[in-house]
Amino acid sequence: MADVIVAGGGHNGLVAACYLARAGLDVEVLEASPVIGGMTATNEMVPEAPGHFINEASIHASLFRNTAIDAELELTSKYGLRMRRVDPAHVHLGFEGESIAMWQDANRTAQEIAHFSKKDARSWLDFVESVTAGVEIGLPLMLTSAVRPEPKQLAKALAKMGKHRKELLPLARWILQGHAEAIEERFEHPLVRGPLTINLPFMPFDSDASAYALIYLGVYHRTGVAMFEGGTGAFPKALIACLQDAGGRVRANARVEEILVDGGRAVGVRLEGGEEVRARKAVMTSFSPKRVLGELVPQELLSHEDQVKVRHIPTNETGARDYKLNIALKGKLRMPRHQEWRARTFPGDTVDLKLPCVTWNTHEQALDAFRACVRGEVPEHVAGLAQITTAFDPSMAPEGHDTYWFWTGLTPGTPNEGWDVARDQITERVIKESALFYEGLEELEIGRRPLAKPDIAERFNAIDGNVYHVDPIITRLGPLRPALGMGNFQAPIDGLWMTGSGTHSIPGISGMPGHNASKTLLRQLRKERRRGFLRRG
Repeated sequence: MADVIVAGGGHNGLVAACYLARAGLDVEVLEASPVIGGMTATNEMVPEAPGHFINEASIHASLFRNTAIDAELELTSKYGLRMRRVDPAHVHLGFEGESIAMWQDANRTAQEIAHFSKKDARSWLDFVESVTAGVEIGLPLMLTSAVRPEPKQLAKALAKMGKHRKELLPLARWILQGHAEAIEERFEHPLVRGPLTINLPFMPFDSDASAYALIYLGVYHRTGVAMFEGGTGAFPKALIACLQDAGGRVRANARVEEILVDGGRAVGVRLEGGEEVRARKAVMTSFSPKRVLGELVPQELLSHEDQVKVRHIPTNETGARDYKLNIALKGKLRMPRHQEWRARTFPGDTVDLKLPCVTWNTHEQALDAFRACVRGEVPEHVAGLAQITTAFDPSMAPEGHDTYWFWTGLTPGTPNEGWDVARDQITERVIKESALFYEGLEELEIGRRPLAKPDIAERFNAIDGNVYHVDPIITRLGPLRPALGMGNFQAPIDGLWMTGSGTHSIPGISGMPGHNASKTLLRQLRKERRRGFLRRG
């Protein structure tokens, strides 16, 4: 019997487990899949392409690098984790060969923008200054409980607020704007507008307060973007080594089917097949809060109010969903047209366009795509991000081969013609348009692996194929994530705790929810020990 069971072996569950084990608790992690890591897993792609490895979901570690988790858990210094910065990490391509590279250095980005629009270059620097101020203010609050923030983190946020007080009004105005409105007001050139719409379509672009998604620019310019050597799966691999070194345990093929409750308190879990695994102090889940509270606990233990809250946790409300495509190739992709344009236009340019994520759709095409998704239609142009993952790490494919990666958040949540038809339509449109920029894509294909909404739901046990667990709309952030009254990681059942992307602070590869949930649980356990000591005394 463990002190704490962590149900779900994604990176947030593993981060939480590491902190708990290092605090002296006996921790066991249970993962439903045969491979540990959840959406940070790296696996072979398809049988017809042996030796081609893919990052099944996430690839970038930008948010993780805004935390102290790596240093505190000694993942790099002791457990072999290796990250390498990609700069520029994003490049937007034009259909005539032109491009704008987004560098970590905002001034360098502005220099490229100035080639197309001096006005946009000035606006870029002004906007990045405001957004970066927002990150500086918000980051301390992202690294603690949203309901009961640690005093030191609150003090840091207030200090940053004082430092950036001139940016507070521009910040408030930007956050309340619609995504499309914020872009169109500040920028005029299509090559500048395009990537800002495509990169993070969290909410319908015309919705008030949807512009908050542009916060990623502040993160990008603050710490840049890195990827994991050996694939994203190197991250959970290092976490497992850390956990085991602290005495913790990990089990794969251990699907949780029920949270066991005794005397009103969570005391363990029942696995598929009937095995019961008990916990002395707590059960923590790291998958969808809607599944935990709506399917795995006895509903009569929740109040009517809480049952209603759980039913209405949004997982498919924005109208658009994620889609992922990997293609194994028996040769190397080329981008000669765009590479030659950069060589002519920026003498001495060293950007290898095969390395960063690239976008090419226009602002208008992305707007049209979201509207089509809401109508249940497959967009004519499926706007998204593309990358040759083997350009970063050639070991992820046989020598001389490439693997192509494409992600979009702009596919319909509920396609009118059903997923069997929509999946094929999306895949063919993505490949046809990608081939305009990546020479050899269609001719070199060995095999493909598309992951649409139902595939993501099945592979990652994600309700509605939601990679964020809860829709990342602004009204479901902070203390409202996943629902009002459930924002402090503690479920409405004693002894049951939640972490993962559906809890504070943010989705993506960050580890922040795991860090925050474990720290909050440890504080609660210390309080319980003190109360027990006082009663005994």
